[in-house]
Amino acid sequence: MERDAIITDENEPQAVSIPSRTHPPGRWALRPTPYRDRAETRKHSSGTGCAVRLHGNRHASLFLETDTPFTIESACVVVRFEYGRRIAGHVSGNLSDLEGRLGPGQILFGDAIPPRYRSDAFRAHRGSRLAEAVAPPAAVVFPQTAEDVVTVVRFAAAAGFAVVPWGGGTGLMGGARPSGDSILIDFRRMRRIRAIDRRSCTATAEAGIVLEDLDRRLRRRGLTLGHDPWSRPRATVGGAIGTNGLGYAAYLRGTMGDQVLGLEAVLTDGTLLRTRAVRRSTTGLDLKRLFVGTEGTLGLVTAATLQVYPIPEKEEIHAFRLPDFATGLDALSRIYDDGLVPSVMEFEETFEASGLPWRSEPGPPELFLGFVGRRDVVAASWRVARRRLRAARATPRPDREAREYWRGRHDIIFMHDEASPGVTRADLALKDTIFDYVHVALPRSKILAFRRAALSILRRHKVTPIGFGLWTQPELVSVEVVRPVAGHRARAQAAVAAAIDEAIRRAHALGGSMEYVHGVGVKLAHLLGDELGAGREVDRRIKEALDPRRILNPGKLGL
Repeated sequence: MERDAIITDENEPQAVSIPSRTHPPGRWALRPTPYRDRAETRKHSSGTGCAVRLHGNRHASLFLETDTPFTIESACVVVRFEYGRRIAGHVSGNLSDLEGRLGPGQILFGDAIPPRYRSDAFRAHRGSRLAEAVAPPAAVVFPQTAEDVVTVVRFAAAAGFAVVPWGGGTGLMGGARPSGDSILIDFRRMRRIRAIDRRSCTATAEAGIVLEDLDRRLRRRGLTLGHDPWSRPRATVGGAIGTNGLGYAAYLRGTMGDQVLGLEAVLTDGTLLRTRAVRRSTTGLDLKRLFVGTEGTLGLVTAATLQVYPIPEKEEIHAFRLPDFATGLDALSRIYDDGLVPSVMEFEETFEASGLPWRSEPGPPELFLGFVGRRDVVAASWRVARRRLRAARATPRPDREAREYWRGRHDIIFMHDEASPGVTRADLALKDTIFDYVHVALPRSKILAFRRAALSILRRHKVTPIGFGLWTQPELVSVEVVRPVAGHRARAQAAVAAAIDEAIRRAHALGGSMEYVHGVGVKLAHLLGDELGAGREVDRRIKEALDPRRILNPGKLGL
């Protein structure tokens, strides 16, 4: 099998660093470097092709059509290729050879690949200028051991294929999107629990185990998983590590990465790396953090040792209604400053919106607050919290509301189950609606300013807010938005995308970060330069060092 590799990151299109090399004939969109102002082409001295020297400004693109090969003269130039355009180099290698190395039943290619592998949970109802689905991968493999993953990565590196890791397919930012020249690795057959240490409160599990399955097994031993995201019934350990996901108990337990004690990961050359599973180490670089939150772009996590927790003696959650958002924010700030550590906190005001498959009505903000632990500790926490809430004129809601909230906290993930091949329930429910969200981390002192700015931005773009709230701690802000398609899907998507980008840039201006729960994938990659500043180049240098051929989940995080 031999065919051209294809650029599949179509982020208007995504900027990628390309070294000097020869590129084949075709029509190209080349984005010049930020600090120069013109572009030119000239013949090679050999007369067999042309070279492109880019001097353009950061907003211009040069479209080049050539029937001869060409090179880019600067090794540091940033080039933007149109989505679907071909790049230099070829993918070569017979996938049946890989099948022989793995064994029967561990690889699919061609028409045997189910349509669900064309995209993760980043779908057409989202506010983005990116297309919903891309080409199917060249193959889908189902490794059963870390050694199988080593085999796949070594084959891909030799043959020129990209490698895309796939967990539960629940990622909302396109972090598991394949490309036509990729081998997608579905880790879900790697679901063994290698060890549970009850006394040390640790568990070592493979990357493909579903979070809820791991928690169920832990509970038989009197333990529980600290990570409890909305996607728990479908998401996997490896996927949660890749995005450094946040769950309901995040303020109490931290992010998924905070709960990782040690990792096993496959590097781009097939090296199987294992880090020591300890809580503290001062022996230089913490290697496991390279693979937390980097979405498989630096290495593929195959197993992890996690901090787990005894099942608490008492769990107590209550619901309240606050007079207004500012009053609630102040009350919550005081609760956290008192030293209380809630196991769950969700605080949100709602707005009226039409065209949704569920009701969205305006109303004062509601708070769900909970504590877990010893009975006396929980009781003491509630005594302090209730004093603060009474001072803020909070109105208690019936306990059944809190119970219903807690029982239904994972229900939304089932909207991403397939209703038919390649079509999810969310695709059907939101076919006439663009729905999206912003998750930003901000200093508490800037949250009210962000709220005013964000609501103004949404109005200007004719995008309707559904909710504005805080999740797990006062510094983490969530905004849900909607806009009807009204016969113009692309227009509605572009309006929502523009509103989200502007809101995120406003958060940046206020000293905030653009995402705290779902990762970056391809959806937010175009904003990473604003987020990281000079750190963006550090990112690229690390990628170059660890994955010089750029085969590991290329395009995600803009890498």
